[in-house]
Amino acid sequence: MRLALAWLILLAALAAAAPWLPLPHPEVMDAEARLAAPAWTQSPVLGTDPLGRDLLARVLAGARISLFVGLLGTAVALLVGVPYGALAGLLGGRADRILMRAADALESVPMVVIMLFLLALLQEYRAELAAIGLGRLQLFLGAVGLLFWLPAARVARAETLRLRGQAFILAAQAGGARRPRLLARHVLPNLAPSIGTLLMLTLPRVVLMEAFLSFLGLGVEPPAVSWGLLAADGMAALNPLVDCWWLIAVPSFFLVLTLWALDALARRLAGPGA
Repeated sequence: MRLALAWLILLAALAAAAPWLPLPHPEVMDAEARLAAPAWTQSPVLGTDPLGRDLLARVLAGARISLFVGLLGTAVALLVGVPYGALAGLLGGRADRILMRAADALESVPMVVIMLFLLALLQEYRAELAAIGLGRLQLFLGAVGLLFWLPAARVARAETLRLRGQAFILAAQAGGARRPRLLARHVLPNLAPSIGTLLMLTLPRVVLMEAFLSFLGLGVEPPAVSWGLLAADGMAALNPLVDCWWLIAVPSFFLVLTLWALDALARRLAGPGA
């Protein structure tokens, strides 16, 4: 637990301070330093890529994108899923069944299909979408929200069904409180512990999904950089004639260690039986 928390704090601090660290700009190329192996104690600490760009600088830049997408995507998923599930549980009956069947239908659509549709939309209307501030990253966050709010909705619904029979809810209903007031003043505040656990459970899944889609070329696009994109570049550079293992090992190490740390924190929050 302490090791996981220490890694996340260190990573966040390094990513935030990266522009002021004595590192080259992530996009600065040096033809004379192409595919330099990691020096570990001096520059380049983690080596360079086929264009001579410093890998440590690029990994820290990727950390900013990966963590930003993870946090914002998780926030979108919770902001949509928790009120939706709580409303379904509070309404009950036929309305509950309709809302949850609609969620089931949306969950049956694979994430890759959603991303391909959004990328086709972006390609067709790139100028129009750019005029209103929508680009590939914004569409990706929307797709993540569409996928990951569904588990949050189910947990919120189950918790709301449990709360409906509690004395304070029954007292509020007897006092004439309408459903919007019940939802805002009594149900959602009491979902806070579940929301905290959901946050930590959803965050590593969103980070992994971003890395996976960027690795496939469906997520972050250059000149932005993420760990999945770095791993894809490393895979493309591998060949039997040049030993450049660090290109895929370094971003993979950062991704795996971060996912482990987030999962360890989530399990601690979820309790000993998780």
